[in-house]
Amino acid sequence: MDFTWSQQIAGRRAVYVPDAVALAADPEDLTYLRKQVWRWMAGFCQNVRLHLGRLILHKPLLAVWVLLALLEILTAPLWWATPFVIAATTDQPPALAFAWWAGAELLLTTPPLIYAARRRKLPLAGVLLNIPCVYATKAVNLVYAWKALVVELLLVPLHLARGLTVYEKGRADTPAGRTALAGAG
Repeated sequence: MDFTWSQQIAGRRAVYVPDAVALAADPEDLTYLRKQVWRWMAGFCQNVRLHLGRLILHKPLLAVWVLLALLEILTAPLWWATPFVIAATTDQPPALAFAWWAGAELLLTTPPLIYAARRRKLPLAGVLLNIPCVYATKAVNLVYAWKALVVELLLVPLHLARGLTVYEKGRADTPAGRTALAGAG
């Protein structure tokens, strides 16, 4: 991200390569997921801190997308709190408020999943059965996005934290036993 934004600010262009392949290793457990998501979120916020001013001047459309991503991070807790707010401020029972919220959430989440399943030729039923995992992932992402906002955009500029200074891969500390088991499979 840092290289891409720096190059775009310098006047170079990013190009989409549809045939590019990036193999990823999904985290095996919450320890690895925590490290991966922290690295992604803190890295994003670091780049916002370092480049946003120049993005606004030299790449205003990219700056708009970056600011929209920040807005989404900031407002996500409000969205997740919506069923509780509805139940507390109206005469609707909590179950009905949650049902309305869940229905709206599914209307927002399901179409991209259906599109991706069709585009990647994945079984639609299998993709839709994994919707609860989407919400677990959203919750983890939200926690680390807010941590990154506070650390990288507030505490680091105030010299109260160092922020992300070590690039730690999610699998860097795989115990020897797990590596041996993974190699045996």
